[in-house]
Amino acid sequence: MNMPSTHAPVRTLAALFCAVAALAACGGGDDPPTAGAPPAPMPSPTPTPTPAPTDVAFATPMNATDTSEAGKIDTYAFAEKSNEQTLGTAQFADGAVSYGATLTGAQAFAGVALRAYAPGNTGAAPVAPFNASTYTQLKIQLRSSTDAVLTVKLQPSPVAADGCTATAQAVVNATLTELTIDLNDASFPLPAYCNGSGTVVGAVKSGLFAVDVINPATNAGAHDLAIGTVKLAK
Repeated sequence: MNMPSTHAPVRTLAALFCAVAALAACGGGDDPPTAGAPPAPMPSPTPTPTPAPTDVAFATPMNATDTSEAGKIDTYAFAEKSNEQTLGTAQFADGAVSYGATLTGAQAFAGVALRAYAPGNTGAAPVAPFNASTYTQLKIQLRSSTDAVLTVKLQPSPVAADGCTATAQAVVNATLTELTIDLNDASFPLPAYCNGSGTVVGAVKSGLFAVDVINPATNAGAHDLAIGTVKLAK
């Protein structure tokens, strides 16, 4: 009579234990997976810097009569009694042109002036006014060793011989200093004597032919002015 074997169940249990152990060793079972480190945040893009406004040279004196922009510098003067006005000579030094006159008596009106033409213009044909429509400021170096206020006129083509064009007043001293003047009606109105008739700043900007600087002093004595670099800014 054969007796049943007692070794088979032992072998079956051993195989089961081995399978469970192998599953645990391989990462099986019900344990949740270990969470990894969160991804590093993406760097923020570097903003593109806004370019600084660029100034455009309108007239840069290179001697008493010429500019680096192939333009010319002229002088002119006027007085109630012209025989009482003695004119000097334009001089160039330290990047500026100076000019002056002497009055032997008081005048009802008088002036001594420098005119800086637009790039490529000489005051004679052909005429090529500068389109300054997109510019908002005039930057101009000025000086007077005798008077505190100079007049700045924006000239169209042909120039306003009567002075009825956009006109500003500039406070100056004996040191050549760059002044910034807004190109608008508040800073460049028409002179009062023009009674509203003339070339307003918005019109002259589209065809800027020259910039005049005038010393309008009328009392007896010497009166001068100097002009350095003239620029336009947006």
